[in-house]
Amino acid sequence: MYMVMLLPLFSALFYFSNFIEQASKVGSIITVILSIAILTLSQGTYSFFDINQVNRVLIISVSSVYSLAIFFASKYHSNLERVEHLKLHFSLMGVFTFTMLFTLLINNFGLMWIGIEGTTASSALLLIIERQKNQIEAAWRYVLIVSTGLSIAIISIILVYLYYNTLDASLIISKHHPDSLLLSVAGIAALIGIGTKVGIFPMHTWLPDAHGEAPSEISAMFSGILLPVAAYVLYEFYEATYTPIVTESFFIFIFLTLLFVALIMASQKNIKRMFAYSTMENMAMITLGLILGTYGLIGALLIILAHAFGKSSAFFSSGNILGTYGTKDMNAIRGVRDRLPSTAISLLGSSLIVTGAPPFGVFIGEFFIIYQLFIGKNYGLAASIIVFLFIISVSVMYKVSTMVFDGNDQSHERLNLNVTQKATALIAFALSFLVTFIFLGGLL
Repeated sequence: MYMVMLLPLFSALFYFSNFIEQASKVGSIITVILSIAILTLSQGTYSFFDINQVNRVLIISVSSVYSLAIFFASKYHSNLERVEHLKLHFSLMGVFTFTMLFTLLINNFGLMWIGIEGTTASSALLLIIERQKNQIEAAWRYVLIVSTGLSIAIISIILVYLYYNTLDASLIISKHHPDSLLLSVAGIAALIGIGTKVGIFPMHTWLPDAHGEAPSEISAMFSGILLPVAAYVLYEFYEATYTPIVTESFFIFIFLTLLFVALIMASQKNIKRMFAYSTMENMAMITLGLILGTYGLIGALLIILAHAFGKSSAFFSSGNILGTYGTKDMNAIRGVRDRLPSTAISLLGSSLIVTGAPPFGVFIGEFFIIYQLFIGKNYGLAASIIVFLFIISVSVMYKVSTMVFDGNDQSHERLNLNVTQKATALIAFALSFLVTFIFLGGLL
């Protein structure tokens, strides 16, 4: 358990050698193996750390997407002739992964907050690794907005400590607590503060800029694993503070997030910003499933797995398209099926996955969550969500289908994609299938 967390950090230390790329690749593969081995551990506390049914799934997601991103980055940045910062890039990816795994494993709300703040610092540095003006501006907004939100989350930590006289997460969550004004304030403060990191509306404003400007493999790590890690932290705070008013507040913010994405998605022209807004929808559904529990929790875990690989594939594919067409403007991207056939498959397939098209994993997860809403007699919210999800799905698939199948291509090819770039996008797409079948097989 300790090694799965420390190995990416150890790989990052190879920055001072000439073997950082090789060390990062080998270290990432071993990290994946160790994360799968954690499934053999019993749920419970281990000294300062905790293993539960939610973070075990996320640990596998984090390690797997980290490994895919390492392999994609090694060829993507070399092709774009940005190798001068590649050693630092690999090193920071290891540090970033360490902060996420630490956040997932630590069994203390205060240290959990430090971990999630650590993800902000390390990921902001990755955002500006190419030192472009737009990336620096996006990183500044990201750090400013998210750090402000996490400052609000400190209020929740203080109130939780005042109520329970401890910050031991598993101990607090195991206790039954009555309705309390103190906990209601703590829960709402966590929703606003940590919800900023999750990308909940209206605290989301950093998200499309950061995801849109980051290197493609970092966008994959942002959307595929960083935001779900933040959603896990928010869920832990919810479990410690839930009261009727806190639950209603979560429902309202989730409803507004899905409504906002449904309204704005059709107007998107930037392919990476489009997938960033899609991530807001996915995070809203994951958060909803986690707090609903029972079938909702099963649905959330399935979405976490399928989305991690599906959204990674979408951003890897977007990176391949950017390298070839030299633009993120979807109006200027045509004929992907003919020019980049393998990328067309991964882009179209991953888009179907993340938008919840049947029979993919995200669709099954959303079905479980909506079913749980009907069980709880939240008919209005369930019906609204179905409409919002349909609008978002149609908007994304119309734009993706146009890029893939419309043959009116006026661009000039900029580079020949490396086999690793094409393969990574396809592997991520295929893994989304695989983990869905494995997860469902474990339920049956």
